Amino acid sequence: MAERTLLVRGTRTALYAYGPDDGPTILAIHGFRGTHEGLQPLAVRLGEAGYRVIVPDLPGSGASGPLPGGHDAERYGAWLLGVTEQVPTPQLLLGHSFGSVIVAAAIAQGAAHEGVVLINPILASPLTGPKRIATAAARAYYALASVLPEALGRRLLASRWIAGLSGALMTSTPDRRERRWIREEHLRQAGAFCSRDSVLESYRATIATTVTEYAPAVTRPALVIGADRDPLSPAWALTPEASGLTGGTFHVFPNRGHLLQYEEVPALTALIAAWDREWLTAGTRRP
Repeated sequence: MAERTLLVRGTRTALYAYGPDDGPTILAIHGFRGTHEGLQPLAVRLGEAGYRVIVPDLPGSGASGPLPGGHDAERYGAWLLGVTEQVPTPQLLLGHSFGSVIVAAAIAQGAAHEGVVLINPILASPLTGPKRIATAAARAYYALASVLPEALGRRLLASRWIAGLSGALMTSTPDRRERRWIREEHLRQAGAFCSRDSVLESYRATIATTVTEYAPAVTRPALVIGADRDPLSPAWALTPEASGLTGGTFHVFPNRGHLLQYEEVPALTALIAAWDREWLTAGTRRP
């Protein structure tokens, strides 16, 4: 893994690169409350498959600074557009969870790319998801963090107990060792944010914006990968008609939830590589 820092639209941005320098570039965007480490297992595997995978920490997360003016889908999209202007032109833009919204927002603003991969995409408001009690609890949690004094609100948002619980709710694998590892990953990243405000602004963005709002701008080939037990993106939304991604190729994992980037790394890598090969003809990339 190689690490570097760029100044992108006024934001100090940490980027982490995996795989060979001369491989086809994938620019991969993690989701809400994560860091680049959430996509690291997939990035490593794609790197072994020959891709050059660049994973930035989102503004306000990990080692990256906050976005000037606040954190919403449009500003995140403008930031990602700026990233694409400073790294090798990505063959693929990849987004997981809220990262899928950011990718779609960047495409709507003109980000260069040849194809799109959306994993556990947010295609409907998480407030309408199947786990209404958990959703209501999350809203109460962030509401409480917003009214507490700054230091207490930050401590609540960095709570390892809450991080472990949220990770457990989203984990679907029955493998105890894998479940323990996923929980430890959530605990490790619990406090990886720059401020209370950046988290609260980002949370509001996650419940206010979906990929479908930007779907008309997604005109390049798209691979959309979901799961039938995803509590944040219902299975009914994983169709060309419901999502608005009319030219998309859809794949739905059975008996899986919102953490495909942890639970299905080999299968995701194989899917992405096979789909990508379909668009290679006589050494020419997508039109």
